[in-house]
Amino acid sequence: MPEHSTFPLVELVRAAIPDGSADHWRLRTDDFWCHVSHDDGVRRKQGWKLHLSATPLSAPMVLFRAAEVLLAQGCDFKFAKGLAQVEELTSGRYRRAQAGKFVTVYPADDEQFARIAPLLHEATLGLPGPRIPSDRPYAEHSLVHMRFGAIHGVPVLTNDGSFEARLTDPDGRPVKDERTPWFAPPAWAPPPPVPVPTAVSNGRRVVIDDRFQVDSAIRHSSRGGVYFGTDLATGAKVVLKQARPHVAAQLNGLDARDALRREARMLTELKGLAAELIVLVEHGGDLFLIESVVPGRPLTDEVDAMLRAGAEPYSLARKLIALLRAVHDRGLVFRDLSPANVMALPDGELRLIDPETAARPGELVHRTFTPGFAAPEVLNGKRFEPAPDTAVDRYALGTFLLFLATGAPPALPSDPRDPHDRLRAVVTANDSEAVRRFAPAILGLTRTDPAERWSLDRALASLDGPVSDVATAEPIGTDQLIWDGLKHIESTMDLSAKRLWPTDGFGTGTDACAVQYGAAGVLGVLNQAAKAGYDVPVGDVARWIDERRLDVPKLLPGLYFGRAGTAWALHDAGTLLDDRELRDHAVDMARQFPTRWPNPDICHGSAGHGLLALHLWKAGAGDEFLARASDIADGLLDAATRTDDGVFWPVPDDFDSELAGTWHFGFGHGVAGVGTFLLEAADATGRADLHDVAAEAGATLAKAAVEDPDGGVRWRPDYRRAERSGDLTRHWCSGSSGVGTFLHRLGRHDLAAGAAVAVKAHRWRSSPCVCHGLAGDGEFLLDLGHDVDDLVTVLRTRAVLKAGRAVLPDETQLKFVVNYATGLAGPVGFLLRVRHGGPRPWHP
Repeated sequence: MPEHSTFPLVELVRAAIPDGSADHWRLRTDDFWCHVSHDDGVRRKQGWKLHLSATPLSAPMVLFRAAEVLLAQGCDFKFAKGLAQVEELTSGRYRRAQAGKFVTVYPADDEQFARIAPLLHEATLGLPGPRIPSDRPYAEHSLVHMRFGAIHGVPVLTNDGSFEARLTDPDGRPVKDERTPWFAPPAWAPPPPVPVPTAVSNGRRVVIDDRFQVDSAIRHSSRGGVYFGTDLATGAKVVLKQARPHVAAQLNGLDARDALRREARMLTELKGLAAELIVLVEHGGDLFLIESVVPGRPLTDEVDAMLRAGAEPYSLARKLIALLRAVHDRGLVFRDLSPANVMALPDGELRLIDPETAARPGELVHRTFTPGFAAPEVLNGKRFEPAPDTAVDRYALGTFLLFLATGAPPALPSDPRDPHDRLRAVVTANDSEAVRRFAPAILGLTRTDPAERWSLDRALASLDGPVSDVATAEPIGTDQLIWDGLKHIESTMDLSAKRLWPTDGFGTGTDACAVQYGAAGVLGVLNQAAKAGYDVPVGDVARWIDERRLDVPKLLPGLYFGRAGTAWALHDAGTLLDDRELRDHAVDMARQFPTRWPNPDICHGSAGHGLLALHLWKAGAGDEFLARASDIADGLLDAATRTDDGVFWPVPDDFDSELAGTWHFGFGHGVAGVGTFLLEAADATGRADLHDVAAEAGATLAKAAVEDPDGGVRWRPDYRRAERSGDLTRHWCSGSSGVGTFLHRLGRHDLAAGAAVAVKAHRWRSSPCVCHGLAGDGEFLLDLGHDVDDLVTVLRTRAVLKAGRAVLPDETQLKFVVNYATGLAGPVGFLLRVRHGGPRPWHP
């Protein structure tokens, strides 16, 4: 835990409350914020609000001075409750649209806004803090910023199954509050209540230091952009890196600009091993580092291509060792060696990029690391301490070798076991020739005691020697994963909470009763476990959902993000418990979904509703559901769009959805999912027209298939967009295992077999989850009747001990949530099916 995590920011606000008024103020903290409200406070639905930025070092003074103003004015506000949260808000990687907003002020009206803004500016002028990208500053050099947006807002359940606060436009319609990383109030918004500086943009090309032209962005971040550019003096292509003041600031006063200066120094010291430093220059208050372009491609892409081609990684390993040796020969320790910091040149040589973390041993540095490549002493180290010796780089080299052989670093979230024993279990569970050859070096370089780690010479020699066996370690067993997973699900359930199980990130704003992130998905797994004889709380979960089954503004038809899956799980629970009321409630809910919906897909739309209707019909709920399925199918036939490349079910461009305009191939959102429903409906109704269109969908997918050199078959997510994620192309929601599920049912067994090859080849690079990971892929392989021991073995190595129980992490492989689609419940359901058999979940 960060050393500053308990700094008492909340107490500073209490100290600022005027004498005699403490009883009129309420302070409430949640996981991130402290909310301060007055008994007479007025919270508008929308309008102009204020934000103040700060650095971790200035935050206490900024907060105290701002609180004195706001408390005296009777104005509600919130602030990041601790310095750890301030550091997160101002980090270089925090999402840009929300970055820097340490204090948020909610004026009761524009008059109060106009009174408070200058007072806050005067109270905090001169204190350091970053500019807030989404806001307009009150004045030059001001920490006070303003933005028009939702305050209380109009609560809306979106068509995507998320709750959000929306604005109301002049015609009374709810519209999305677009949180962009630039100042962009709605065109109809009133002007700010106070005069503000006008942003100047002449539309001309950007030229830094009258020499370096910005051509295109490589990436944007709160810290600053990274751009391709042209040196107008020489015509050479360059890379420009930007660092904004006070972003990524630390308690020692250093910020992103200092990190960029360090990187410039390291580029000089690593000359010939990294990009060439051209110049470091200030422009518009920001700092820019200009360096040469390193040709080639990131090592992550090189390794992915190598693995798909079945090439051997031994030459890359030798070059990597030579590169690291050259760094150490210059008296440096790189400290954060990972694939993200290495480029593969066209001639096969390797170069380092982004060397800002490199240092001389003993130099005072800020701790930094990449998960999966950090030595135990780094993970357990202090925030600031002398730079370690080269043993940390040798540890990173060991896990890097595993990456070269598998395409993935070991994901080992902290638990009580020795990290080296856990890594040994990962290494010895993988039977590939490359891992077997690398195993002695991997395990020798990653010993827990830094003094015992192999030298680079010994590691290199082992690569050239014969393959030798290493002592094995057995990962946690399948039965324990099932038992402990079910116990963890039960023990973390809170029947009094708004969500039965906590989640994080995007999931926090979604429907608590849906399948994807909510209770229905977990209930589906508990139903499955109860059928297999496990003692699990089906009744408690079913009744919790039943009490809330109609508590949303509208019933969305999707199987995963809507409430079709909720009705499915409730009906199954009612059957299991012999509870007619539960079954009736589920059937009544199912009757209320619209049979026509703009989104045609499984997760959010009509095809998901159609699968529910078929499931209820097969479960004996009545022929009305077969008729409903046929009606839904008619709507999908009408919605089909044909091109020269086949049939598609796009989400309309004008639909109020984040998916608007998508033309997906996959199961969750596209052709494969719609095709699956049409095929199932054809079998149930005997309608040949439905079967014909399902076959047409299969032909579309056959034409779009991409075959890898190893025989694996993948699909890009979207017909109208180039492939953006090599990972999604292999999994259930948008890739091989989902498309393969449909093609297998359609009888296109050749393509389904190719999809299986892609799934198996990618197993060591996959997370445990259902949506885009091992559990969803494994369900597909079970459909094919394939052996899944290899996938189960990978899952076993992913297990982490928490409170004495073996549980699996979520899609990030670093956090732990119970969610069905992205967390623990889905993999537990897959393992239950492995052990006890049964049908594919959420398929009629």
